[in-house]
Amino acid sequence: MTAANLEIVGAGLRQATRRRTVPAVRLTLVSAAHGALLGVLAAVFVTLVAETTLNGLAVVVWGFVYGVLVGALGGLFRGLVRNRPEAVTTEVLPTRYEVRCTAEELSVAQTLLADAADVDDGRVERTVIADAPHPGQQQRDAA
Repeated sequence: MTAANLEIVGAGLRQATRRRTVPAVRLTLVSAAHGALLGVLAAVFVTLVAETTLNGLAVVVWGFVYGVLVGALGGLFRGLVRNRPEAVTTEVLPTRYEVRCTAEELSVAQTLLADAADVDDGRVERTVIADAPHPGQQQRDAA
């Protein structure tokens, strides 16, 4: 049996909506971490390029502190103002899948499905539908 003789088709389609919101605390913490990284990188650049009255470690520490503050404020603003639950993503998902094959391959497909005990989780209904139309066959029938 070749893969060209099989079709796996999603059936019983339904629309699923997903609200994409991230908690404001998480956005604040992640943005603070990003800000800290940017602050440390900027401080290292300043210590390499500019003349300062502070030693290099102090500049890096201040860069870290300012980066955390700016990043946390930016993440908090984004979490409270722009993180609206009205932004909904809609997807079309199948509730079950069908394996389709030609009538000649029906016994082979049934044997393969019966032997697939390692994939059985009790949620999947296994059926084989014979004589599934193939795209090339539909074009020949139309002509």
